Amino acid sequence: MQIPSSYIHIQNLLNPGELAQLETAIAQMPFVDGKTTATGAAKEAKNNLQATKEDNEHRLKAQQIVMNAIATHPLIQAFAMPKLILPPIISQYEPGMNYGWHTDSPIMGDAYPVRIDMSMTLFLSAPETYTGGELVIHTPTGYVNFKLNKGDAIIYPTTRLHCVNPVTQGVRVAAVTWMQSFIKDTEKRELVMLVKTIQEMIASNNINSSENLMLLQVYSNLVRMWAEN
Repeated sequence: MQIPSSYIHIQNLLNPGELAQLETAIAQMPFVDGKTTATGAAKEAKNNLQATKEDNEHRLKAQQIVMNAIATHPLIQAFAMPKLILPPIISQYEPGMNYGWHTDSPIMGDAYPVRIDMSMTLFLSAPETYTGGELVIHTPTGYVNFKLNKGDAIIYPTTRLHCVNPVTQGVRVAAVTWMQSFIKDTEKRELVMLVKTIQEMIASNNINSSENLMLLQVYSNLVRMWAEN
C-alpha cells in the first residue's frame, strides 16, 4: 500500500473500457464557458470550458462512470474515507486556456450544500497530446506539478492553493470532483491511514500476530473517535 501523505496519486482509476465509454459520452456533450460555475476570486482566475450543467444523458453517463470508479476503489476509500462525492465536472482546456491560482469553495452543492474536504482531478487526455496544462498544487514542502497518464487521478486537500498552467498546444480534458470525508481534518486522516498501512504490512507477514491485532484496534478506535456522522 502507498505510504500516506496529504495527496495521493491513483493509477488507472478508469480501465480502458470505462475510458472508451467516457470519451464517447464527452464527444456528444455541449460545453460552455467555465466561469459560469466559479465563485468569488476563482471566477476571475478561471479560463476554460466545461460540460453544461443542463441535464443530458451523456453528461449523466460520464458522471456515473467516474463516481462508480471512486466509490469502488479500495485505496480511495481507505485514504479519503468519502462520506459524500459530488457529481464530477468535465472540463476542457484549449490553447491559451488556464485556471489561475485559487482555492476551491469550502461549501458546494446546489440542492444539498456540503462541506468539502478533498478535491480530485481525473486526467482524461494522454500527456503527450497536449503541452502545458499541468495541475500545480502548493504543498507545505513547495509547488508540485502533476501531468498524469490518461485515466489517473490526484486527490488532495481542498485547503491547498492550486492552478492549471496554460495549455499551449493540444487539448486537455479532465474530470474534477470534490468529497466530504468522514474525517475532515487532513492530519487526522493521514494518521489513520498510516496506522492502517502499518497494520496491513504486519498482517501480510503474520495475520495472527498480537501487533497486527493491536494496530487494528488502534485504527478502529481512531476512526470511531474522529469520524463524523
